[in-house]
Amino acid sequence: MKRSPIASVFTACALGALSPAAAQTPPAVTPVAFTSLRVVPSPAASIVRNVFLRNRARFAACAPAGTTGNVSLRMATDANGQVSTSTIRRSSFTGDEAAVARCVVAASRAMRFPGSVQGTLDIEVNVVLGTPDAGAAPAN
Repeated sequence: MKRSPIASVFTACALGALSPAAAQTPPAVTPVAFTSLRVVPSPAASIVRNVFLRNRARFAACAPAGTTGNVSLRMATDANGQVSTSTIRRSSFTGDEAAVARCVVAASRAMRFPGSVQGTLDIEVNVVLGTPDAGAAPAN
């Protein structure tokens, strides 16, 4: 069976042979972990943990590759699952790096939790960026 020229082009594209960008390595992504997760009411903890994991890329986007540190947050949601407040309790990002902490707060405010979980939620979490334990699931 003869291969048509268009099939060869698709195969070459799929293998990256026609794209110089494909030969480049992808940009490094800052690893993110969520530790010391506390949720009130506590039965909602597993749901909150899953929402954080689904939003990991949002937090990774706050720090360039090679950035390390953490931001401890206190958050609250309204009955619809929207974050009503998110404040920094502690941060290792100071001075010129303070923008990383502000970005983490903004990322947390953009998250949505299921509104019917337990009504309102109080959440405390430590967002760890770029350290060896980043990439781990939130600890209880």
